[in-house]
Amino acid sequence: MSQTPDPLPTLAASRVESLDVIRGFAMLGILGPNIVAFAWPSGAMFSTDVFALALEHTSAAEANTLGNEISHRVVQILFHGKMMFLFSILFGAGVVMYARKFDREDLCQGCGYDLAGLPHGSPCPECNGARRTRVKLSAGAGLWYTRCAWLLLIGLLHAFGLWYGDILVWYAVAGLGFVWWVRRWKPITQFIFGSALYLVGVGAMTGLMVLGLVMTSPSEMLGDIPGEVAAYTGSYIDALGARAFALLMMYFFLVFGFFWSVSGMMILGIALTRTGVLTGERSDRFYLWLAGVGLGAGLGLTLLTLGALEVSGADLPGFIFMGMGQTVGIPIALGYAACLILLVRRRLARPLTIALGAVGRMALSNYLLQTLICTTIFYGHGFGLFARVQYPELWLVVFGVWGVNIAFSLLWLRVFRFGPVEWLWRSLTYLRPQPMLKARGGLRHGAGGGAGAPG
Repeated sequence: MSQTPDPLPTLAASRVESLDVIRGFAMLGILGPNIVAFAWPSGAMFSTDVFALALEHTSAAEANTLGNEISHRVVQILFHGKMMFLFSILFGAGVVMYARKFDREDLCQGCGYDLAGLPHGSPCPECNGARRTRVKLSAGAGLWYTRCAWLLLIGLLHAFGLWYGDILVWYAVAGLGFVWWVRRWKPITQFIFGSALYLVGVGAMTGLMVLGLVMTSPSEMLGDIPGEVAAYTGSYIDALGARAFALLMMYFFLVFGFFWSVSGMMILGIALTRTGVLTGERSDRFYLWLAGVGLGAGLGLTLLTLGALEVSGADLPGFIFMGMGQTVGIPIALGYAACLILLVRRRLARPLTIALGAVGRMALSNYLLQTLICTTIFYGHGFGLFARVQYPELWLVVFGVWGVNIAFSLLWLRVFRFGPVEWLWRSLTYLRPQPMLKARGGLRHGAGGGAGAPG
């Protein structure tokens, strides 16, 4: 009875450098909006009023109103939603890369020998077997869902055990949905379907936000500031209780909004990969156009949206922008990707792209490392600086963590094939330990960084 050999992580040569570089850029960039969620009550993510209100309970200093407002605007314009969009489309790219080992029709049915380049219909030179003529859509589904299930477990441990702002659960749940089954659709169909899902999710989220503003007062929308300060400057158990409550609320939104929007972005990533956009297969002129139009249009749309919300008289315009900011910022995210792909294609700024690529190859490990560093700095079971370090100084923390991420990635990958958590994830997926130390004659890695999320 013939069988196809067990699939393994693919060769390092199969990695697409542009995907690693974009992932590394997003990995570092996501700390821009996340840092305030580590260091301050949750309401600070959309209102700088929270700084002054929280400082009343820590007696640390007076609020740096101007510095906090400028930094908040920088995050809204350049970071908010853009990095999450990049991560999401990269997860979609990971679907395509991961499926290649299952979708190939130029493998021998008997021994799995690579028949690429041989005349069509020619027998296998190894076993005289036949070429696959049609690979079932379900091929590899079991391994894919196993992979996403382990990511879900890692995400839940991260979310409840360390930080409520985890995004791994969102990606794992979306990955456990239907993205695997749409990977062979025509790219135009994927663009349409992915865009529709995304808009449904964003519409639902924005509607829930507006409903929340209508049904509650602005002060209530800012959350229980004294309670959060007490919890995150207290013991680990205090922080655990606050996290659990916050996560229950967030997972309600996951069902009604995030699942659809994240799934839509992933499907868009599949389409962008299959059309060669994310893998750097288009012309330089295309990427120059995408960079110019994307950055220009995205910046204009973002500034116009922020201005319209400010003059509308709506309560907490920053809260509404939390739902809208990503959508109007999608062109900026695509512009970032185009700039990075041009750097990779033209072999420019090699120290930068090498560093970003290393961070991207270890995105899951680096994502969890950011959490470990920041919760140690700000939470009560660490140095207890929660609600004390304001935005201008927070940038010093961001730059410092970026430096640790880069140094850790470059040094680790000189010795090892995978990041530590990536190795664990792959070993759990394949139910056997993967080779960890580098060896001569080629390395083996997950194609395109695996599933494309942080990890």
